[in-house]
Amino acid sequence: MTAFGLALDTTALLAYSSADLDVGNRIAEAADHGVHVLVPALCLSRAHQEATPEQWEMLEVLAAVPHIRVTPVEANMCAFLGGWSRRMAGRMDLAQLAMDAAAHPLVPIVTDRRELFGAVLPKEWPIIHL
Repeated sequence: MTAFGLALDTTALLAYSSADLDVGNRIAEAADHGVHVLVPALCLSRAHQEATPEQWEMLEVLAAVPHIRVTPVEANMCAFLGGWSRRMAGRMDLAQLAMDAAAHPLVPIVTDRRELFGAVLPKEWPIIHL
């Protein structure tokens, strides 16, 4: 099983692609500690949807970094994604991140949406606020 030291939501991906040093430093720290960074495919897709052309390039570079793991949506996830996204303001991308994080207990999530994750994950879940 892959060891994850960090998980990035759509907002974190967009921050990184805008040269946010905090997110970039956290990604580098994960690499330094030999752990991977979890990036759900739906978060990466939504980030591409919202990105400027310059941000688009940075997202492509990030996805190619060896310790970044873009996690897919599997057929057996669909019912949970639908249910969890309903509790998370319709955000399918965040629902995938919550599901992926729950499968890798206590991986810290970088987000500005703490309240949405609190709808499906324990309140004590480690959140790194943007």
